[in-house]
Amino acid sequence: MHTLLARDYPATPWKNGGGTTRQILIAPPDATLDDFDYRISMASVASDGPFSHFAGVDRQLLLLDGNGLLLQRGDGSNSLLQINSQPLAFAGEEAITSQLQDGPVTDFNVMTRRGRYRQQTERLAVQGKLHVHSDDEVLLVMLAAGSTLEVYREDGRHCRLGPRDAVWQALAVGLTLFSTDRADVIVVRLNRQSAA
Repeated sequence: MHTLLARDYPATPWKNGGGTTRQILIAPPDATLDDFDYRISMASVASDGPFSHFAGVDRQLLLLDGNGLLLQRGDGSNSLLQINSQPLAFAGEEAITSQLQDGPVTDFNVMTRRGRYRQQTERLAVQGKLHVHSDDEVLLVMLAAGSTLEVYREDGRHCRLGPRDAVWQALAVGLTLFSTDRADVIVVRLNRQSAA
């Protein structure tokens, strides 16, 4: 079980040069934006503009804060991301332009290399105790909103997360989450895809 502190997330430029992203987790550890197997990050979006193009990558995006982000999609449809939205899944090749609704936002982004990993991302509300079952190769839990989150593993290990901190493990062991007050939590599950 590895604790990741928000203050330590390295900042990297967007692939299209339009801003910066704070990287939470990447694999392999020395990977770049061109050769990662998976990458989890969050970004501050302060202006409208096109998304970076990521060929062969599956993405999921949700909002951490702000008043909304309208995505104008390649097929002509629109998708509005808000704080209470579940993650939006789309292909990294899709031509998407984003439009802020009322001021800057912070988004949470999960990217997996198609054919290597599959992803499942969800937003959960925790008040009291919540058990998160895991038979996943990689499990990441981030405190998206709230003051603190206690995380207990079945083998007795424990950690405490502050806002935007995360914990991840490469072990199929369940976690118990606890918060006295309401906490909004993001859970990401990553599993290697077997060769066809």
